[in-house]
Amino acid sequence: MNDLKQIWEQDTNGEDMLAEILKSRSFTHSSIQTPLSKLKKNLAIHLVYAIVITLGYAYVIYYFPMWQVQACMMLLIVFNIWMMIKSYGLYANINLNVSGANVLSELKKHYHAFKEWEKQSLQAALFVYPFATAGGFMLGGSMGSGKPVEVFMNYPKVLIALAICVVILVPLGYWVAKWMTKVAFGKYVDQLKERIDELEKEG
Repeated sequence: MNDLKQIWEQDTNGEDMLAEILKSRSFTHSSIQTPLSKLKKNLAIHLVYAIVITLGYAYVIYYFPMWQVQACMMLLIVFNIWMMIKSYGLYANINLNVSGANVLSELKKHYHAFKEWEKQSLQAALFVYPFATAGGFMLGGSMGSGKPVEVFMNYPKVLIALAICVVILVPLGYWVAKWMTKVAFGKYVDQLKERIDELEKEG
């Protein structure tokens, strides 16, 4: 406070300098809060989409009584519920009012939590996507042919077609999921890392 008073009294541009200092402090707080608020907002949107998709799987289970398809949909529901629990935990732990000496440790905690969440979700998706592909293939094939799944799948060429779909769609689905995660969260996670690097340099 004394330093600011001296600047004010000794420099004819003291008012401008004081404004710059205050502006800089405000910007620093905003630059820390903004990526966290964006991440929290996008996590909330992510949770809403996950709920809608899960209800879609439940609809398929209820209206299409094919046990093979139902088994695949149940696995997808379990995966979605697990992801929603993880995502909500991440959402609930974001503190938008980080301040004081714990700012750096809080930002590091959120950064590593998001990176781990992304890694785990994509790894789990690789396991689940083949079942999603198989469930969709069997449902579409049975509905299109008018035959039960057991009959429709009892042809070598159908099994080959299913294998081709899995080989093509699983990597494609993984890439799309990774891209969507990057679009929704990547920019703000990177901003979080920038703030961490800035604070570490200052410290």
